[in-house]
Amino acid sequence: MRRNKHRLARTLAAAVSPLSGRHANASRRVLMFHAVDDAGVDADHDLYNHSRTVFVAQIDALQHWAEGRRLPFVGFDGRDEAGLCLTFDDGYASIVSVVAPLLIERHIPFHVFVPVGLVSDRRGTHLSRHDITSLATEPLVGFGAHGLTHRPLDALRDDDLARELTESRRELSGLAKRDIVTMSYPFGRHDERVRSAVRESGFQLAATSSPGRYSASRDALQIPRTDVWAMDSPRDAVQKARGAWDWLL
Repeated sequence: MRRNKHRLARTLAAAVSPLSGRHANASRRVLMFHAVDDAGVDADHDLYNHSRTVFVAQIDALQHWAEGRRLPFVGFDGRDEAGLCLTFDDGYASIVSVVAPLLIERHIPFHVFVPVGLVSDRRGTHLSRHDITSLATEPLVGFGAHGLTHRPLDALRDDDLARELTESRRELSGLAKRDIVTMSYPFGRHDERVRSAVRESGFQLAATSSPGRYSASRDALQIPRTDVWAMDSPRDAVQKARGAWDWLL
């Protein structure tokens, strides 16, 4: 979806927003971001690479909306109590330079999904090993795997799939010095075979790229998330948190 479709979606979302908001206080919504002012984003900058100004404005709006409804920011922990959860895919370097300082200062928890095979000893496009170890000491920061090399898991042979899952969990657990039991699917791609392998690898929660509200009745390996884009206005971000964009995405 690009700008023309985005404008149409914004108009339609505004029409359904009053209907969607009545359920927001009784559910958990997981939002997905990627990078902020990060030159290393591979593609789709208009979707996945927020400017700092846009990102701050979105967080301001989400925080104001959540506080007005006494809706807490929560971690990615699988519980279905009402709340708003912020997640970040791909482990870009801007997590430590922009995202963490902003959210920690505001006491907002967040969860980072890292393709650990892309990290190194020196910070570049992605977080460094030191970045992960340091951030993991912060109580508000959670970590999850995002594959080893950020390949679509449903396209891999069984042995390669098992390696992507087991090694990503093992290596990230070592860096974060905690047992990693959460993950998100690279490119949002998964099927029954992938989910079975995810379960066998010891993961307990897995995030998708499909929008919706989380409830305990859902499969813990298919937790819905709503993508917040770089072209979204603060109002768009709030509408997505309300669920007004679910049927459009």
